[in-house]
Amino acid sequence: MWILLYCVSVSHKTAPAEIREKFNYSKEEKIELLRQMRSIFSVKEALVLCTCNRTEFYFCGDKNSVLEMEKLVSRVSHVSLDDIKEFFRIYGDKKSIDHIFRVTCGIESMIIGEDEILGQVKNAYSLAHEAGTTGFILNSVFQKAIACSKKIKTDTPLSKTPVSTATLTARTVFYEDFSKTDKNVLLIGATGEMGKAILNNLLSKPNIYIICPLRKKLGFVPKDESRVKCVPYEERYQYMDWADAVVSATSSPHYTVMRREIEKRSIRDKKRLFIDIAVPRDIDENVAEMKNTRLVTIDDFEIIAEENNRLKLQAVDWAVEICEKYQDELNRDMIFHDEFGTGENIDREKNVSLAKLLFKAKKEMDSHGFSQLIKIMKELDEVDI
Repeated sequence: MWILLYCVSVSHKTAPAEIREKFNYSKEEKIELLRQMRSIFSVKEALVLCTCNRTEFYFCGDKNSVLEMEKLVSRVSHVSLDDIKEFFRIYGDKKSIDHIFRVTCGIESMIIGEDEILGQVKNAYSLAHEAGTTGFILNSVFQKAIACSKKIKTDTPLSKTPVSTATLTARTVFYEDFSKTDKNVLLIGATGEMGKAILNNLLSKPNIYIICPLRKKLGFVPKDESRVKCVPYEERYQYMDWADAVVSATSSPHYTVMRREIEKRSIRDKKRLFIDIAVPRDIDENVAEMKNTRLVTIDDFEIIAEENNRLKLQAVDWAVEICEKYQDELNRDMIFHDEFGTGENIDREKNVSLAKLLFKAKKEMDSHGFSQLIKIMKELDEVDI
């Protein structure tokens, strides 16, 4: 096999949120993780992907490096190796490449075809690239997977009428019966990628009024200032009585909303909706026990998403076909690189026709046929490799 690429993965398919939140890392922690991954002797390239529904470690190495990676994740996350083996899945060789494509294209998402994952993969790739932990293999695979995802978004209905965590959050607020026309929403985490998406979705309907508690304003300008007010983060509990819905979408390692703090300050026994889409969790689970309160978490959206996923099954088939074509292109690129590098080692003056043949074959043949061509050329000693 021309590539030893592995993925060690925990996701919504293998573990509940209370397990997944143990493997959520800040940007600084991810950079340190990348450094430690590369310090494993057999690991040559490394990348970490963290979303609210999955944490995945991609690396190039050998079979021994898989166990070393599991030990590293166990150590930095303070989780037993037995738990790592129970909740994580390992993908190797071609299966790891197929998995990367399916994740990037939204096929493996809890909400099939959701929009957020492509941006999250791009950010993970950029962080690893800037940290210097990607090389030819991860660069090639992730660049091709990102291009494939864009093609699928353009050519298939997979992301048409998109359903995402952000849209589901907004819909949950829209359809909750508060026995009033106007709805007041306290949105914690509005400056983050997910928070901004939720804010824009909420503002797509009239009669929605939003307060955003911010730690730092950082030049944050809401889309519709007539319906959005920014307040200091430490004042968030002062608006609990005003809010019909409280949505929290931060990357904080601590609770942003606690039951005891609400009960200290809240004087109205009103119906309230709490939506927690963060991993680790933002909202104290004991909030659900308060009178007239409903708490919705990220795992609850899996049930809501089932109908969307059923309707998109045909689009998934189309997307898989596109993935297969892009993966075959990737295979040809890798085969060519293994034998000729960038192609500069072909003597262009003496073998102009040969060079043209190779580049044309790489473009037009499937990977199996191209591999056979290279094999025959080597046997005939047509090119010095």
